[in-house]
Formats: sequence, C-alpha cells, structure tokens
Amino acid sequence: MLNAVVQSKGFPLAGSSEAKEPDVNGLPLSMVDQWTEYQTTRSFAVSVPTELRRKYYADDSAFSQAMRNAGYIRVRTRKLTGKDGRFWLYRVTGNDKGVAAAEPAQRKACSVVVQTMTKPHPWFKRIALDGKWQHVYADHIHFLTKKRHRVEGVRVQGYTAGGLKVEALA
Repeated sequence: MLNAVVQSKGFPLAGSSEAKEPDVNGLPLSMVDQWTEYQTTRSFAVSVPTELRRKYYADDSAFSQAMRNAGYIRVRTRKLTGKDGRFWLYRVTGNDKGVAAAEPAQRKACSVVVQTMTKPHPWFKRIALDGKWQHVYADHIHFLTKKRHRVEGVRVQGYTAGGLKVEALA
C-alpha cells in the first residue's frame, strides 16, 4: 500500500524525484508570475483569471482560503480598471478600508452634454445657468449643480455647469 498525501496545488509530492516549486506567502510562484497586478495608493491588487486559478486549485474555496492565508482579501470595485471587477487586495495593515487606483482609470468615451437654448421651447425649462437666464433641456438639469447667482440684479437659485460641456442649440 502506498502512503501518499494528495496535494491540492497539483505539485509533486515532497520527497519525490521532482523538485518542489518555490512559493510566495504560500502561493505557487508560477501562478504569482502570471496574474495581473494593479498598483493602489497604499498597496496593490491582483486579478487572477479563472483558467489560471483552476490550473493550481481544484475548487474556488481552496483558492480563496490560500489567498486569505497569503494576506489578500476579496474586493469588488471599478476604481482600478474603470470596469466592474473582482480583485484580491493585499492588505498592508488591518485598518486599510478603501481601494483607489494609484492613477485614475481612463474616462469613459462618452461624456455628459447639457443642451441649452436662448428662446423658449416646451421641452426646455427656464433656469439661471452660470449667471444668465437660459432654457435647458429638462432631462439634463439633474447633471447641473445648484448655486446662487445674481441675474439682472436679483439673487436667484440657479445652477452651474462646472466641468460639463454646454451645447447651445439654435
């Protein structure tokens, strides 16, 4: 009868003729070399594809346990890549609560445009926008920020389009 211990990582057994692969905090070095790392402000996060994970671990619970033992926690964020994703964040300290990319993700290809007119129209509302009375498309008002303005000598509750593109229609 053979007394052998089954390893979940798929590596050769200790004492066999094959050399044991070195590890990084209990994780196989060849797996660590293949995952994608994202630098954050205090630490780094990693993304491990499913194919790579299944190559080294039989099931997701074994992989999750190994990652937690190595000092990583699972986070779900879009701050690193701009798209919603699941990452493993390496914890520098126990009180590090947030995830933020070292450099912000690229802006979306589409940006908000606020459409305005100078003359009345049924779909446009008359509001004070950046110190002038303008007719703004009603569905675009929620993109604006409220701000008090002085228009024609009167203080009114108005809006500002700070940082937004304002498009004047004919």
